Amino acid sequence: MKLKNFIAGLKDQGPFTRFIRNVGKGHVFGLFSQRSHVNENGKPKVMYNTKNSAIKAAVAMTLKRGVWFSNYKCLYCDGFHIGRNRDNKVKI
Repeated sequence: MKLKNFIAGLKDQGPFTRFIRNVGKGHVFGLFSQRSHVNENGKPKVMYNTKNSAIKAAVAMTLKRGVWFSNYKCLYCDGFHIGRNRDNKVKI
């Protein structure tokens, strides 16, 4: 884990009220897991160089799969990834 990515990842959780809400839900702690950087099969997740490209990919996955996907700054690499919370299986 790189310090600069740790700081950028926490800033990406902002504003502070959103960060506190996510801590209360337990969503922030997943960022610290190695699984936030790798898939179930152990291969690195697709890395997006910019937040905007990750947002577009998250919207496309939401439409394709019918469940909410979001983007986040990876603490282990210099990019962004998309994912969903494990308990998020509700179709939209």
